Amino acid sequence: MLRKSSLKTALVSALAIALILPVSTNPANAVGDINIGVITSTSGVLKSNSEAYIDGLEWGLKYFTNGKNSINGRKLVLTKRDDGADPAIATTAFKEMVSKGTNIIVGTASSPVALTLAPLAAQNKVLYISGIAKNDYITTPANKYVFRSGNTSQQDVAPLTKLKPIKGKKFILFVEDNSFGLGSLIAAKAFLLPKGANVEEVKVPTATVDFTPFAKKAADMKADYIFVAWSNTPTASALFTALDQQKVYASARPITALPGAEQYETFGNLFDGVNAIMTSSYFPGVVKNKMAASLATDFSKAGKVQDLHTAIGVNAAQMIIAAIRGNSSLDVEKMITSLESLSFVGLSGLNKINKLNHTLIQSMFLVKLTKVNGRYLPSLVSTYYNVIV
Repeated sequence: MLRKSSLKTALVSALAIALILPVSTNPANAVGDINIGVITSTSGVLKSNSEAYIDGLEWGLKYFTNGKNSINGRKLVLTKRDDGADPAIATTAFKEMVSKGTNIIVGTASSPVALTLAPLAAQNKVLYISGIAKNDYITTPANKYVFRSGNTSQQDVAPLTKLKPIKGKKFILFVEDNSFGLGSLIAAKAFLLPKGANVEEVKVPTATVDFTPFAKKAADMKADYIFVAWSNTPTASALFTALDQQKVYASARPITALPGAEQYETFGNLFDGVNAIMTSSYFPGVVKNKMAASLATDFSKAGKVQDLHTAIGVNAAQMIIAAIRGNSSLDVEKMITSLESLSFVGLSGLNKINKLNHTLIQSMFLVKLTKVNGRYLPSLVSTYYNVIV
């Protein structure tokens, strides 16, 4: 039989345990890291594009958390995987991240990869913010789990709206034969055909090394314009050089996207005197604001170079933070709701999520490469605000 004092001691001990155990064992009160997966091509032909994106992403997460890389005391942890522009490798990485409880997945420079990952996001109910990849069908009204921090193929052609005349003019659509190039082909035709343009197509396999036969074919077409969509960065200069050597630019004014910074000199020389039309979603200095000034200073100190896709990474960082802030449970439905009402100022100006299809309503730019102090640099021709698709 227990004495009164022993019984009292036992009851006090039991009560103490009862009070302590619910707090220490309740998972809802366990505060851990916020895991962000980054899947993109840090090897292969899209390597430089992805590196610029990651630099922007990492800078943005630090900048918008005041250097803490944490939100509400929870550390933002990036796990990076190289997809090598291979959908199968990207799929494996995506599934592994989901199995380990990754909260948000971002990235992808390759349109074939992004088109593969988008349905996986819906199947697994995980927020996926696509990056550089442009194919218009990556984000659709049918898939609420996918957003994008970059621009679409349709937005790429938006700066051509003031191109005159178009009716009766002949356009060559010279594109890479993959989902990126085909997306650009569809976007260009959707823009040009209703305006009365005559269109001919040249599709070039991505693995092509000798571009002379394709360039000669384009030269023989004797067009007024040649629209070129090419994502294979290492071979881009060879492609445009072949077009130049076959005298394509003698009759056909080139239309293409602004290349990466490492190719400014090459393209500046190739397009010297041909009045090329170049479109872009960003280039360093196109918008002046505090964020742009801070990024320029930080990159200079770190010995890094800003590039076309730096801004897309910074956009992704802002979207990640918007999805997480005020969402301690990291509920994906709350993330979606927060992003669908999001407007924010990025390196290229005001951005707004299109609630209908989760594209990014943003500014697009018409630019040219101009020689400044002996070096070719991009300069602004026109700005097209609030481009929506």
